[in-house]
This record gives sequence, structure tokens and C-alpha cells, in this order.
Amino acid sequence: MWTFLREVVDQACEQWREPDHGIWEIPGERQHYVYTKCMIWVALDRAVLLVEQFQLEGDLERWRTERDRVHAEILQRGYSSEEAAFTMVDGGDALDAANLIMPVREFLPPDDPRIQATIDRTIQRLTADSLVYRYRTDDGLEGEEGTFGLMSFWLVDALAYSGRLQEARTYLEVMISKANHLGLFAEQVDPRCGQLLGNFPQMFAHTGLLESALHLAYFEQSDKRIPPPIGSPEHRRKVRR
Repeated sequence: MWTFLREVVDQACEQWREPDHGIWEIPGERQHYVYTKCMIWVALDRAVLLVEQFQLEGDLERWRTERDRVHAEILQRGYSSEEAAFTMVDGGDALDAANLIMPVREFLPPDDPRIQATIDRTIQRLTADSLVYRYRTDDGLEGEEGTFGLMSFWLVDALAYSGRLQEARTYLEVMISKANHLGLFAEQVDPRCGQLLGNFPQMFAHTGLLESALHLAYFEQSDKRIPPPIGSPEHRRKVRR
């Protein structure tokens, strides 16, 4: 397993500067998507952590160097001061709700002003009826899509990690109310009428529900009986000490 993962990490070092079509597989010209680079940073960061903790074989110096370069690249080109948010692509102005996962994946602490600004800007520009669109830029495809279930749950996560618990609970309860009579979610929801759209049932939405419920339960509890979730400050201290 580690032999395979080591090869994957080496490929990440070689290819992170290449453009792609992003998590949403947007057609047209390949671009430098911020979310893609963030996930590459996650892969390199966790690989470094595994080597450090378990004395596994790997090109640790190279992985550390490339990890730090990816991080610097995202901060320099992926955040727009004018838009007050991490954007969809380097140097762009369109937003991507996938960037809400940044604090959960430990790219930056939840209280970092850039994270908080991105959350606020996403709420302002990508939500309707307390539900979250993936993006609102022209993707060249016909028709209009609905709000995306998983992104609504990622907003809940970002708010919970930020200590904005009442907001997180409000968005969670709205999304839960959009399930059908069997408690199942579709891929998307039309915010105008509540109609379920796209793939059904949709696994991403259901895993998002489970994670959001666990995250919010952890941050709302007073006695901390629930183990700290990945991405929380407590978890980072536990695994990196």
C-alpha cells in the first residue's frame, strides 16, 4: 500500500503545476483550479506526516519542499483581496463553494481572516434559501442547476469549525428539511420550490450529512466525549505532537 501511495505523492510533486478541469469537471480550457491545488497540498502534507510518525520510506525533503510551494502558490494566486475570498481559479474572480473545505482539511486555521472572508463571501454570492450552489459562473452547459447538497453540508462544517455554531445549525436544519419522505437526498435541490434534482439518491449528500452532524455535535458539546474530528485544532495537536 505504501509503495503505491509513495508513487502517487511523487506524481503530485511532478504534476501540481499543470492545469486541469477541477472537481466539477468544467468543460473548455484547462485552468489552475484552487481546490485542485489545495487537495494536492493535503496529499503532500499527509504523506510528510506519515513518514515523520511511522518512519516510512519516502523523499521527505522533496515532499516538504513541494508542499510548501503549493501552499505559497495558493495564498499568492488563489486568494483575491478584491473579492475577499479564495477563488475558483488562480487570478480569477468567480467563487467555488468547494473551497469551504479548506479549514477542515487544515490548509489554514478556521479563524484565519481569509477563511472567514471566504465563508462570508460564499454565503453572500452562492446561497439561495440557505442552500449552496457549487458556483455561479458560466460553464458553457445548457440549463440551470440547483443548489448542491454536499456544498450545503460543507458550509455547515466550515461554520462549525469557525465557532459559528448557531449559523451552522440553521444551515444544517434547512438542508435536512430538503430530504424526501424516506430521509434521502438527491444531488441537487431547486431553491425556488424544493424539488430534488440530479442523481438520486446521492452518496455525497449523505456522507456530508453524517460528517456535518458529527462535526456540529463535537463543537456543541461541553464535556468533549466525542473524539475531535479531523481538521479541528484539537485533532491537529493530537496527531502532530
